[in-house]
Amino acid sequence: MAAEEYAVLRARALLGVSYWTQQDYADAVRTHDELEERGEDTSSVEARELRKRLRTAPESMLGPGVIDGARRARFVGGQLDLPSGPARRMYSLTYLAMVRLHQAVAGNRQSLDAAISLWRTSLGVWEAADEAERSAIGSEIHSADCSLAGALGTRYNLNREFLVHPDPPMSPDEVRADLEEAFRAIERGAARFRSHRDGADPQLQVFRQQLQTVKAYLSSLKYADMPPGPGSGSELRATVAELDLIPYAPPGDTTGARLTWLGTRIFLAQALSSPGAPISDLRRAEEVLLALLNAPDLTEESVIAAAQLSLATTRMLLADSTADERYRSLAQDAFEQSYLIGARSNLRTAWDAATQQAGWARRDGHRLETARAYAAAFRVLPALIHTQITRADKESALAMAADALPLCARELANSSATEDRIEAVLALEGARGVLLAEGLGLRAGPAADRAAPRSTSTVEGDARTARAIENLTRELDRLRRQELAHPAGTEWKGAARMAACQRQLALMHSRSRDGSGEVTAPEWQEIVTLAKDAPLVYLTVAMDGGAALVVTGEESLRTGPIPVDLPALTVGVVRRLLDRLREAEVLQDRQKSQKYGRTRGQLTRDVVNDLWEQVMQPVADVLGDCERAVLLPGGLLGLLPLHAAGKCASQQVDEWWFLLERTALSYAPHAAALRSAARNRPAITRLTLVHPAPASARGANHPSLDVAAEMSGVKSARPTSVTMAEIAPEQVSKARLLDALRTTDVLHFTGHGDVDSGNPLSSGLHLGGDARLEVRDLLAARGVRAAFAVLSACGTAVTGDALPDEVVGLPTALIQAGLHGVIATQWMCFDNFTAPLMTEFYRWWLVGTHPSVALARAQATVLRQGLLVNPFAWATFAYTGA
Repeated sequence: MAAEEYAVLRARALLGVSYWTQQDYADAVRTHDELEERGEDTSSVEARELRKRLRTAPESMLGPGVIDGARRARFVGGQLDLPSGPARRMYSLTYLAMVRLHQAVAGNRQSLDAAISLWRTSLGVWEAADEAERSAIGSEIHSADCSLAGALGTRYNLNREFLVHPDPPMSPDEVRADLEEAFRAIERGAARFRSHRDGADPQLQVFRQQLQTVKAYLSSLKYADMPPGPGSGSELRATVAELDLIPYAPPGDTTGARLTWLGTRIFLAQALSSPGAPISDLRRAEEVLLALLNAPDLTEESVIAAAQLSLATTRMLLADSTADERYRSLAQDAFEQSYLIGARSNLRTAWDAATQQAGWARRDGHRLETARAYAAAFRVLPALIHTQITRADKESALAMAADALPLCARELANSSATEDRIEAVLALEGARGVLLAEGLGLRAGPAADRAAPRSTSTVEGDARTARAIENLTRELDRLRRQELAHPAGTEWKGAARMAACQRQLALMHSRSRDGSGEVTAPEWQEIVTLAKDAPLVYLTVAMDGGAALVVTGEESLRTGPIPVDLPALTVGVVRRLLDRLREAEVLQDRQKSQKYGRTRGQLTRDVVNDLWEQVMQPVADVLGDCERAVLLPGGLLGLLPLHAAGKCASQQVDEWWFLLERTALSYAPHAAALRSAARNRPAITRLTLVHPAPASARGANHPSLDVAAEMSGVKSARPTSVTMAEIAPEQVSKARLLDALRTTDVLHFTGHGDVDSGNPLSSGLHLGGDARLEVRDLLAARGVRAAFAVLSACGTAVTGDALPDEVVGLPTALIQAGLHGVIATQWMCFDNFTAPLMTEFYRWWLVGTHPSVALARAQATVLRQGLLVNPFAWATFAYTGA
């Protein structure tokens, strides 16, 4: 069913309900806006009827975000009910632009682009209208000029962030074009006012003030990244003088004067705080902002958050100009307040507050403060990205995460404060969750979200958010009592924990309103719970070293994660290890690499030996004798066989030792992926074997298959309680494979696979001929029953090699589709190696052993029995899941 049809049916259903709840009012507004967006010259019957109901909405139902004053004024005024013509078209376009701009406030770049496009179109309607028609819509053209200029300035400000990247997605000229067009819109609006006859009209006075306010905003942006040049000082002075003349407007104003006055205060401070501004101007800016923040009638939280952010910037400039360190401390307080209030009202402001604070701290060499600020930003990231749609919208935040996250995590991991180490885990978890969602393409547009029923996972996300709010509120109350009882004049060690609780609580309240609880990262309590059965090991690597953080279970609630410093693990080391593995893959047996002078087996042994010495040995010391643990590696670490780390530098196999002989290691894209998989592990009663007919695989050079040996080994290990089905090679197809996932407990695939590291959604399994089952097909699968999959094909565990695809691969897709775990390969595999390994694995697994432990025992068995001595043969197999 098309989204438009669904909107009509939903509108009719709502209109058939005699009494609307607050949620019904919210649904009615969204449905109305969706119907209005059809671009027709007149509203549909359903849209008009919805407006009638919304005009008379009781005050008790007008909750935040349900129907704002501007929308209601438009409904009550009847402008959208006008007959077809320029006036009706103009009002419809500016209304929809207002709706899109409201959505853009939360960081949705696509909505901002849509609002700009709608205002541009409305200007075209004005230009095409005759003089009589223009007189009927005079107020709308003033509003359109001003709104378009402001939106273009906002987009310019956002796009400036791209220009600091090594490979920006747009040129400086493209970015500046928005600011230039914005100034032209302001000048066009000012010219219209000069030609207007009725200069005493109160509404026109408000429009004039709005133009002055937006012009000030644009002027502050114009000089934000450059020192004042010739003429810039006089332009800024003129801007300041104009803003000073805009009068105060009280709350409850319906003309727009209130919002105009609030905006002028912040823009006035920004104009006064331009780079190179004299100390007197900076102090004046501070006075303006403090007067605004101390106003008893200021209740608009988004304005307060923005004002606190401007105050923080002003005070940092004062600290630089006066060398007075008190300003730096005051600035940090303002950054924190902006973050806390922004987390409740405008996530973009919260993100800006944290990243700007990190930028100041990084500039001044305060590494730990930088890390803490970045960690706070990464806590906002999942919910902020939830409001955005296209991948292009997210590049700025993802690029910052790629640059700052490893440094942030390592610095916090090495901190002596428990709260810092917890924040490191939460930052890693949040960023990994964002990458998973973006890489898998899980974000749908607004229409798709509205048309879909609330999923079970959404309801569960809401419940998790509610529980988190309850737990955090209780914890905050406990800490406040401790603070009150603490002796005056002595240091209270709970301050960091209280600040963290306040930040988390603000974010949780935001999630409870916008429905982003489903996609946000788990909180510390939940991560600890998920680590109860097996420790979670977070791994990160930066240019100057790596770190691990081990979450061991309930004791971690008190002690936090256990830090492991890995100074030898650098990005350069990881790339060299990966290069050796890639070299090993292209070599033949006993052939020596021209680059390294080593055989395939020797190169693989070098890699797993280095992984033991540089990564896993200190981690193993923390894990002790635990039977299994889950690794959560970040970035390129996910492409290395960490599970196979061991001591094998000696020529004597008897002197070799591998960590999997003591502790089985599995993988997970992030802890949240273990939520559903960790609940219960179903009994295995049905096993389906799939082996496509031999065929050339897109010209790839795949090893030959001995399917019979592998199938025979699996069958011999199967207990009588497990029913086995087999899909004949000539019957293997995408439909049959997807159907098997709906009807079996375990799917065992033996065949060929391929990896597209640049576009992992296209990675997949070959099904014979030209047929393939790709990652994107698995993500779209519905009604999956299978709990496990064994993918005995080359490279089926390989993920993408760049953001945001570094967590995307077949195992992740299958877990997202509902499976508990997947066994897959990190490089090529051969059936003469695979058959004995799979035989041992099934013997252990199907009698009740955890699959990761069963795989580790199987790998140890074939090694010690001399069947598969070299790690290249057995280490390619890894388990991902709970």
